[in-house]
Parts: sequence; structure tokens; C-alpha cells
Amino acid sequence: MDRRLISLLSFVALFALAKCPEAQADPVADVASFSVFKSVNLEKLASGSVMTLRGAAMSSPRDLAVENCYVVRKPLQKTAELHRQWNAAKHPELKVYLHGDISIPPSAAQFHQIGNAPANASVKALATATEKLAGGGGADLQLSNAEVKSFKPAPGAGALSPGAVSFWSSVLAKRAESYASGGPGALAPYETKGEAARCSEEIARLLKEAGKVRAQFAGLLEATPLAGGKGSLPATYYWEMFDVEGQAAFNLGVLYSRAGPGTWQSVDAQYYASGAFYVMLTFYQMWPVTVGGQECTLVWRGDLISSPGLATLHGVERMGSSTAMMRETQKGVKSLLDDASKSP
Repeated sequence: MDRRLISLLSFVALFALAKCPEAQADPVADVASFSVFKSVNLEKLASGSVMTLRGAAMSSPRDLAVENCYVVRKPLQKTAELHRQWNAAKHPELKVYLHGDISIPPSAAQFHQIGNAPANASVKALATATEKLAGGGGADLQLSNAEVKSFKPAPGAGALSPGAVSFWSSVLAKRAESYASGGPGALAPYETKGEAARCSEEIARLLKEAGKVRAQFAGLLEATPLAGGKGSLPATYYWEMFDVEGQAAFNLGVLYSRAGPGTWQSVDAQYYASGAFYVMLTFYQMWPVTVGGQECTLVWRGDLISSPGLATLHGVERMGSSTAMMRETQKGVKSLLDDASKSP
């Protein structure tokens, strides 16, 4: 998702590099060197068009890659700031119901907004699935066996019962704390889908299969725990509640950003989700460009996702799932571009 923290030091480093002639590169050629976009028309993109294609083929049946390329008619600094501030929860069509930032160390109290979840059909479906945990059911949710056993019913008013609010606040806080202290390898596995799926293994496989993307973002990844690094870059943590095919789900994410020669990079890692996917990595790279005499920014976005639901799809159904993901990512990009056009 697109809630971003860009440190002052990153901006200073970025624009110092941008002013150095030797740091300048051909953004269009750079995009073509690692992405599926071999031809980019800056004028067309600057008119509001968004290029969206399926990314590199993935060997695992539950993995999928999608790429987007677009131009924001703002200078690089402003574009990066727009991405940082943009909140999908302000766009009802995107069906992100709640969003909150997480400070480290996290506590259950930081997730108090869960009690204010809307009383719509999607949230009610999540409520039903959560209450089933009391009887040992958990197939509709992605949890560890220990988390399932920790659910304590407590009936009451609200879209989610007090017991459900307390349960999810605890699950999200503990998983956020585990990631912050030990990276993906410290997270409890998903165990309710008939297998033990581990976040660290899902991330490692996605990065291995998207070799060109990993190479392009190698410097960034090495400064985070995502690829086994030491995590030297500052991290921004957040959580959300969103809809997926009629049932609300929670996710936890973390953002890392890094300046490069005449460019800016970030990776948004959603390392936990109660449904829809196991892991999702969203990469961004931005370059300053000039279109029609105006300072603009070329943006490449790449999404890598591991979802248990994809593994059961074949042929036309899998193609339809790819199309749906491309449509959803493009919808988010267009909402951001619309907000950018209205900003000063």
C-alpha cells in the first residue's frame, strides 16, 4: 500500500545526487533494462495513461507479478511526498476500511481502530470467521495454531465483538513485534490452510523468481531484513483492514526507502495478512523527467504476490486472476494520479 515515510536525509542525498551530471541516467532505458516495459512514451503517460502488464513468469503456482508505469506531473520530491501521504482508505472504491501507523515496540492499544470497523457485509463475514475459532475452526483465516487457540469469545456490540477486537489487536501487535525484532524469519507460520507457510520462505522465493527486480533493488534490499540483511534502513510500520472477495482481512506492512544516483527507490513489504495472500512485495522506483517543459516524475511499480488461492487456478481462471490483479493495481495508481492532479 502507499503510505510512505521519506526521511530528510534520504531527500538530501537524493537531490544532491540528482544535481551531479555523472549521476544522471536515461530513465526510459533504465526501465527497459529490468522491467517488462521495453518502450515507454513519456508524453502519453504524462497525459494520464497508466501502463500495466503482467510481470515475469513465476514457477510457483501461487506466485504472480504485475508491473505498472506512469508519470506524475510533479517534481521528484513532490511525487515522493504524494506517495508517502497518500491513503487508500480515503477512496471507498478501493475498499480499504481502516489504516493505522505502528510505533515500535507495538502494543495492542495501537490497534484500537479495529473496534470502529464499519458494520458492512465484508466485516460481518470476518466477524463470523473469527467467532468460529472458539470451536477450533480456522480454515477461513491465516493464523498459527497457537493463535487459533488464543481466541477467547467475549460477546458485545459492534461489527466485531469485544473478543474479536481483543484477539486481532493482540495477533497484529505480536506479529509486528516479531518482525521488528527478528525480521521475516521470526514470524509464526500460517498453519490453518493445511500447510506451514513461512513468510521468510515466501519472500525468498518471490525475490529469486523476480531476478531482474531483485538485482535492480539489490542495494535497497541488502539494507533491510527482507533478503537476510541487517536492516540498517529506517522502517515505517503500518496496518490495514481491507476487503477481499466479500470478507474483510487485516494486513501488516513495512516500508523501506533509499536514494540512488538520480533516482529514488522503496519497497513496501506486506508480511502478514489474515486472508487473500501470504506475502506481497511492492517496489517503486522514481526518476526526474521533463515533459513539455514541465518537471515530472516517471514511476515504475512492481508487485510480487504469493497467494494460496492462486495455486488452485489453472488456464482461463488463472488468466482471469492475473487480469483482476492488474485491474486492481491500476485502479490504485489512477486514484493516486487523480489526487496528484488536484494537489498544489
